[in-house]
Amino acid sequence: MKITIIRHGKVSMKWPKKCTSVEFDKACAEYDQRDLEDINIFPLTITVGRIYVSELSRSIDTAKRLFPNSESHEVLEIGEVPLKSFIDTQKRLPLWIWNVLGRVQWYLGSERQLEKRKDTMQRAHKVIDLCESRKEDCVLVTHGFFIHTLIKVLKSRGYNLVGNNQLDIKNLQIITAEKIKR
Repeated sequence: MKITIIRHGKVSMKWPKKCTSVEFDKACAEYDQRDLEDINIFPLTITVGRIYVSELSRSIDTAKRLFPNSESHEVLEIGEVPLKSFIDTQKRLPLWIWNVLGRVQWYLGSERQLEKRKDTMQRAHKVIDLCESRKEDCVLVTHGFFIHTLIKVLKSRGYNLVGNNQLDIKNLQIITAEKIKR
Protein backbone atom coordinates (compact mmCIF):
# COMPACT_ATOMS: atom_id res chain seq x y z
CA MET A 1 0.00 0.00 0.00
CA LYS A 2 1.28 3.45 -0.94
CA ILE A 3 0.18 6.83 0.43
CA THR A 4 0.81 9.74 -1.94
CA ILE A 5 0.87 13.14 -0.25
CA ILE A 6 0.42 16.28 -2.33
CA ARG A 7 0.54 19.82 -1.04
CA HIS A 8 -2.25 21.96 -2.52
CA GLY A 9 -1.63 24.37 -5.39
CA LYS A 10 -0.44 27.93 -4.89
CA VAL A 11 -3.06 30.26 -3.46
CA SER A 12 -3.66 33.56 -5.23
CA MET A 13 -2.84 35.94 -2.39
CA LYS A 14 -0.15 38.46 -1.57
CA TRP A 15 0.61 38.39 2.15
CA PRO A 16 1.37 41.69 3.91
CA LYS A 17 5.06 42.21 4.73
CA LYS A 18 4.18 43.67 8.14
CA CYS A 19 0.96 43.59 10.12
CA THR A 20 -0.69 44.03 13.51
CA SER A 21 -2.20 41.04 15.30
CA VAL A 22 -5.68 41.85 13.96
CA GLU A 23 -4.34 42.22 10.42
CA PHE A 24 -2.44 38.92 10.69
CA ASP A 25 -5.53 37.02 11.87
CA LYS A 26 -7.56 38.61 9.08
CA ALA A 27 -4.93 37.63 6.48
CA CYS A 28 -4.93 34.02 7.72
CA ALA A 29 -8.73 33.87 7.38
CA GLU A 30 -8.55 35.47 3.93
CA TYR A 31 -5.97 32.90 2.79
CA ASP A 32 -8.43 30.11 3.64
CA GLN A 33 -11.02 31.68 1.30
CA ARG A 34 -8.81 32.51 -1.68
CA ASP A 35 -8.77 30.73 -5.05
CA LEU A 36 -5.82 28.87 -6.50
CA GLU A 37 -3.52 30.27 -9.12
CA ASP A 38 -3.40 28.28 -12.36
CA ILE A 39 -1.81 24.87 -11.99
CA ASN A 40 0.74 24.46 -14.77
CA ILE A 41 0.97 20.69 -14.73
CA PHE A 42 -1.08 18.13 -16.53
CA PRO A 43 -3.57 15.97 -14.64
CA LEU A 44 -1.65 13.27 -12.79
CA THR A 45 -1.84 9.65 -13.81
CA ILE A 46 -1.21 8.16 -10.38
CA THR A 47 -3.25 5.02 -9.87
CA VAL A 48 -5.17 5.47 -6.63
CA GLY A 49 -7.84 3.75 -4.63
CA ARG A 50 -9.12 6.97 -3.07
CA ILE A 51 -8.36 10.65 -3.04
CA TYR A 52 -8.72 12.42 0.29
CA VAL A 53 -8.93 16.21 0.63
CA SER A 54 -9.41 18.63 3.50
CA GLU A 55 -12.46 20.86 3.82
CA LEU A 56 -10.53 23.88 2.55
CA SER A 57 -11.19 24.94 -1.04
CA ARG A 58 -7.50 24.99 -1.96
CA SER A 59 -7.26 21.26 -1.24
CA ILE A 60 -10.54 20.39 -2.98
CA ASP A 61 -9.75 22.51 -6.06
CA THR A 62 -6.24 21.06 -6.35
CA ALA A 63 -7.64 17.52 -6.37
CA LYS A 64 -10.20 18.45 -9.03
CA ARG A 65 -7.50 19.91 -11.26
CA LEU A 66 -4.99 17.09 -10.77
CA PHE A 67 -7.52 14.24 -10.94
CA PRO A 68 -10.42 15.57 -13.05
CA ASN A 69 -11.96 12.12 -13.59
CA SER A 70 -11.81 10.99 -9.96
CA GLU A 71 -14.03 11.57 -6.98
CA SER A 72 -12.45 13.02 -3.84
CA HIS A 73 -13.52 12.49 -0.25
CA GLU A 74 -13.33 15.17 2.44
CA VAL A 75 -11.50 14.19 5.62
CA LEU A 76 -11.40 16.86 8.33
CA GLU A 77 -8.27 15.37 9.87
CA ILE A 78 -6.05 16.38 6.94
CA GLY A 79 -6.87 20.07 7.29
CA GLU A 80 -4.19 22.67 7.86
CA VAL A 81 -2.94 23.40 11.36
CA PRO A 82 -4.71 26.68 12.20
CA LEU A 83 -2.50 29.65 12.98
CA LYS A 84 -3.40 32.66 15.09
CA SER A 85 -1.44 35.77 16.10
CA PHE A 86 0.90 34.96 18.99
CA ILE A 87 0.01 38.17 20.89
CA ASP A 88 -2.47 41.05 20.69
CA THR A 89 -0.69 44.17 19.55
CA GLN A 90 -1.15 47.21 17.34
CA LYS A 91 2.56 47.13 16.53
CA ARG A 92 3.32 46.15 12.94
CA LEU A 93 5.63 43.13 12.95
CA PRO A 94 7.18 41.31 9.99
CA LEU A 95 5.11 38.41 8.69
CA TRP A 96 7.86 35.87 9.44
CA ILE A 97 7.71 36.78 13.15
CA TRP A 98 3.95 36.11 13.26
CA ASN A 99 4.46 32.74 11.53
CA VAL A 100 7.45 31.57 13.55
CA LEU A 101 6.22 32.61 17.00
CA GLY A 102 2.71 31.28 16.31
CA ARG A 103 4.21 27.90 15.39
CA VAL A 104 6.45 27.97 18.46
CA GLN A 105 3.30 28.45 20.55
CA TRP A 106 1.70 25.50 18.71
CA TYR A 107 4.75 23.35 19.45
CA LEU A 108 4.75 24.31 23.13
CA GLY A 109 1.00 23.78 23.51
CA SER A 110 0.03 27.39 24.13
CA GLU A 111 -3.63 28.08 24.81
CA ARG A 112 -3.36 31.02 22.41
CA GLN A 113 -3.25 28.70 19.39
CA LEU A 114 -6.41 26.91 18.26
CA GLU A 115 -4.65 23.55 18.08
CA LYS A 116 -1.71 22.11 19.97
CA ARG A 117 1.05 19.86 18.63
CA LYS A 118 -0.33 16.79 20.41
CA ASP A 119 -3.71 17.34 18.72
CA THR A 120 -2.07 17.61 15.30
CA MET A 121 -0.12 14.40 15.98
CA GLN A 122 -3.38 12.63 16.87
CA ARG A 123 -4.95 13.82 13.61
CA ALA A 124 -1.97 12.49 11.65
CA HIS A 125 -2.30 9.08 13.33
CA LYS A 126 -6.04 8.99 12.49
CA VAL A 127 -5.30 9.79 8.84
CA ILE A 128 -2.76 6.99 8.60
CA ASP A 129 -5.18 4.59 10.33
CA LEU A 130 -7.82 5.52 7.74
CA CYS A 131 -5.43 4.89 4.84
CA GLU A 132 -4.25 1.57 6.29
CA SER A 133 -7.81 0.40 6.95
CA ARG A 134 -8.64 0.74 3.22
CA LYS A 135 -5.68 -1.49 2.26
CA GLU A 136 -5.26 0.30 -1.08
CA ASP A 137 -3.17 3.09 -2.52
CA CYS A 138 -4.50 6.56 -1.76
CA VAL A 139 -3.72 10.24 -2.27
CA LEU A 140 -3.91 12.93 0.41
CA VAL A 141 -4.20 16.48 -0.94
CA THR A 142 -3.35 18.47 2.13
CA HIS A 143 -1.44 21.43 3.58
CA GLY A 144 2.19 22.35 4.15
CA PHE A 145 2.41 22.56 7.92
CA PHE A 146 0.25 19.48 8.45
CA ILE A 147 2.51 17.56 6.04
CA HIS A 148 5.49 18.18 8.35
CA THR A 149 3.67 16.43 11.19
CA LEU A 150 2.33 13.69 8.90
CA ILE A 151 5.87 12.90 7.70
CA LYS A 152 7.13 12.53 11.28
CA VAL A 153 4.27 10.20 12.18
CA LEU A 154 4.67 8.13 8.99
CA LYS A 155 8.38 7.64 9.73
CA SER A 156 7.62 6.65 13.33
CA ARG A 157 5.17 4.05 12.01
CA GLY A 158 7.69 2.42 9.70
CA TYR A 159 7.12 4.16 6.38
CA ASN A 160 9.81 4.99 3.85
CA LEU A 161 9.31 8.36 2.17
CA VAL A 162 10.36 9.47 -1.31
CA GLY A 163 10.22 13.08 -2.52
CA ASN A 164 10.54 14.41 1.00
CA ASN A 165 12.24 17.78 1.37
CA GLN A 166 11.09 18.33 4.91
CA LEU A 167 12.44 21.86 5.37
CA ASP A 168 10.47 23.47 2.58
CA ILE A 169 7.45 21.67 1.18
CA LYS A 170 6.52 23.38 -2.08
CA ASN A 171 3.06 23.73 -3.58
CA LEU A 172 2.15 20.61 -5.59
CA GLN A 173 5.13 18.71 -4.17
CA ILE A 174 4.51 14.96 -4.25
CA ILE A 175 5.75 12.71 -1.45
CA THR A 176 5.14 8.97 -1.46
CA ALA A 177 5.13 6.80 1.63
CA GLU A 178 5.36 3.02 1.61
CA LYS A 179 5.45 0.73 4.61
CA ILE A 180 8.87 -0.83 5.11
CA LYS A 181 8.56 -4.61 4.97
CA ARG A 182 10.33 -6.41 7.80
